Amino acid sequence: MQNLEQIRAAAAFAPAQDLNRAAISKLPGLILTNGLLAAAAFCNAEGGGENRKDLKFAMIATARHLAERGLVKIPDADVIKGLIGHLCEKDSFTLQRATTEALAYLSFLKRFSKPEKEEP
Repeated sequence: MQNLEQIRAAAAFAPAQDLNRAAISKLPGLILTNGLLAAAAFCNAEGGGENRKDLKFAMIATARHLAERGLVKIPDADVIKGLIGHLCEKDSFTLQRATTEALAYLSFLKRFSKPEKEEP
């Protein structure tokens, strides 16, 4: 039986390989400042700089992890909109649990991602 740290690490390892650490580092701050729903909406919005692609991919990976943990139910078609829609319908305790788990997952995603500039 795996503990939560092992589950989070295993779920974060593969998606993190293609992500920029500098971009992912901003996501926990967005969540803490604005909340999970607003951060998800921001990541899903059109336009906005070079890091937006990595932020959106990190939020999709987070939503999939939350679904695998049984905290949310999301459709395969539009993962982020599904996450937002599901959490809008639930109580505040469910949103709080999802936010806590998302932050814990993102710490692993950030650790496993590639640095912006690799040192020789």
